[in-house]
Amino acid sequence: MKILGLDTAQGACSSALWEDGRVRARRFELMRTGHAERLVPQLLEVMEAAACEMGALDRLASTVGPGTFTGTRVALATARAMALALDIPLIGVTTLEAVAAAVTPDEGKVRVAAFDAKRGELYVQAFEGARLAPLSEPARLEIEAAAKAVIGAAGARPMMIAGTGAGLLARAIAGEGGVAETPNVQAHPDAAMVAEIAADRTLPALPPAPFYLREPDAKLPGPK
Repeated sequence: MKILGLDTAQGACSSALWEDGRVRARRFELMRTGHAERLVPQLLEVMEAAACEMGALDRLASTVGPGTFTGTRVALATARAMALALDIPLIGVTTLEAVAAAVTPDEGKVRVAAFDAKRGELYVQAFEGARLAPLSEPARLEIEAAAKAVIGAAGARPMMIAGTGAGLLARAIAGEGGVAETPNVQAHPDAAMVAEIAADRTLPALPPAPFYLREPDAKLPGPK
């Protein structure tokens, strides 16, 4: 099975071609802006590096958020257009799942994804097991509340935290008497992980939609 994974939802732009258990080609670039201009050239580079034609793809995979309002939509809109043109399925993967998957599973420890949502808040979710079974729902919480939530989800088990908010959450967990470590893994979603997760998913009945945990800051003007 050949799967092209895409991500632009946080502070990186990445594309990867996954085939039968291994990554054939991958591009990962940290960037705060410019995702819309870079994504398509980047994914074409990946396909060329893997010597794979678009028609040979079996699935597409994209992050759906939580992330920035515009960034989340760039990869997802591109993937939806490609899926329609190629008539192949599109699998949505959350950024929380993608970052947690980058942490090597360790029996007896809980994997936690935490993104800095600014304003003293985190996007956070806890998982257990090699297959990332959710222990909590994706949530936007104040940092101390996030620490209490994941401690409650993990029980007495130690935690391994990844994501841009890992340090913030680990310190708050320590302040609450919990045990957490921050493995040296990429803090932003990686399209290679997105594709790998998608390989194990059942096909959705409907195309994936953006997943937001915060309303966009931009508001339509009110009536004059």
